[in-house]
Amino acid sequence: MVLDVGAGTGLVGEWLHEEGYHNLVGIDMSEGMLAEAQSKNIYTELRTMVLGEPLDFPTATFDGVTACGVFTYGHAPSRSFDELIRVTKPEGYIIFTLRPDFYENSDFQAKMADLEAQDKWKLAELGDKYQAEHTEQGSIYFQTWVYQIK
Repeated sequence: MVLDVGAGTGLVGEWLHEEGYHNLVGIDMSEGMLAEAQSKNIYTELRTMVLGEPLDFPTATFDGVTACGVFTYGHAPSRSFDELIRVTKPEGYIIFTLRPDFYENSDFQAKMADLEAQDKWKLAELGDKYQAEHTEQGSIYFQTWVYQIK
């Protein structure tokens, strides 16, 4: 089972579904966005939840978690990782995007290092920086981070 965090309109869920992942659960803080995601009929469950707060899932529920465009300026806080780790099964993966400038200028760098030092997760892969394809803000770059839960 895969948790799509910040599922929004279901864009990432659509891609995952096309790639063969059919047991998808999505969460987002916007009921309007979730209504649009629901119309795509790709999620087994969609729920309204806010990152940074306790997530209403049992411990070790998900094989993997994905969060695309969720951790950036004015969005989900770094403390969100604690709950994402809790709901991910041991040996499962959390895959997320971060803007390199945000990583360097926020508390995310310290939080991520602290979680690794506490042996909560380990970095499995760090993708190369890539430019966002559709943005009104000019050249914005992202990186994809893959952590495996301990």
